[in-house]
Amino acid sequence: MRRLSTSHLIFLVLISGTALYLNWSAINASPTLFNLIIMVPSGILILALAAFIFIKSSDQTTDDENQKKSQHRALVGDLALLGLFAVFCLSLTTIGFDVATFLFVWFGIMLGGEKNWIVPPLFSAVFTLALIKGFGALFPFPMPLLVF
Repeated sequence: MRRLSTSHLIFLVLISGTALYLNWSAINASPTLFNLIIMVPSGILILALAAFIFIKSSDQTTDDENQKKSQHRALVGDLALLGLFAVFCLSLTTIGFDVATFLFVWFGIMLGGEKNWIVPPLFSAVFTLALIKGFGALFPFPMPLLVF
C-alpha cells in the first residue's frame, strides 16, 4: 500500500485545522446566515476533500519504478502550473480578470494533458463567464475586466 507522505499529511492537517478555526471564528463572530453563507459550506467542503484524500491515498498500490516516473512528471507539471498561476496573478490588473482567467484555465487544462483541441477554450469560456457573472453579483466593487 502507498502511504500518504509526511508533508502531504502535515498539509492536510494544517488545511483542516485552518478550516475548523475559520468556521469556529465566523460562528462566534456572528451566527447569522449573511455571515456564514460562504464560510461554513466552504469549510465543510474542505474537510470533506481532506478526508477523501486521506482515505483514497491509503487504498492505492503502485509499482516503485512507475511511481518515481509519475512523481517526476507530476512535479514538473506542478511547477509549470505554479508558474502559470504566478503569471495569472500578475496579469489580473494588466489584461483584466476575464482574459487572465480564460488564459489560465485554458493553459491549465492543456498542462493537465487534454488532447482535444476544442474542449479547453470552450470550457475556459464557460468557466470564465460563470466566474465573472458570479463574482460580479457577489462583490460590491468593480473588477478590472477587458472583454466583459
